[in-house]
Amino acid sequence: MKKSVEKIHEDLDFATDRISTQVRTLTFGILALVWLFLSGNKDVPILKIGGREPLLMIAGLCIATLLIDVTQYWSMYRSARQVLQHADDNKLTEAEYDNKRLMRRMQQACFWLKQVLAAIAAVWLIALIFVSVA
Repeated sequence: MKKSVEKIHEDLDFATDRISTQVRTLTFGILALVWLFLSGNKDVPILKIGGREPLLMIAGLCIATLLIDVTQYWSMYRSARQVLQHADDNKLTEAEYDNKRLMRRMQQACFWLKQVLAAIAAVWLIALIFVSVA
């Protein structure tokens, strides 16, 4: 089934929004679990990992993921402002993003980087839990 380019752009916008939402949800979930294990409550199983450092590093990855997420949206804002400024200056009614501009490249890089960091944090935490239970 063929789709218009406009519909494909809508699908892409929807997908990237969902991916970002899922990355945030995963990241906050990992942070909650890390906090639970670090809190040392008597009802919480103790992970046999030889120290708190791995959990703190996972938390650091999660915080970095969230900061990169914010950076992505900040660079998206800056990129859109640049395009609108160019359109306003030249009295254009249509404009397009320049994928070679720094803000646009930063936006795209952050989109992928936050997914990679969230995945690393998730796999690392799952591995720690698995090793502790095995």
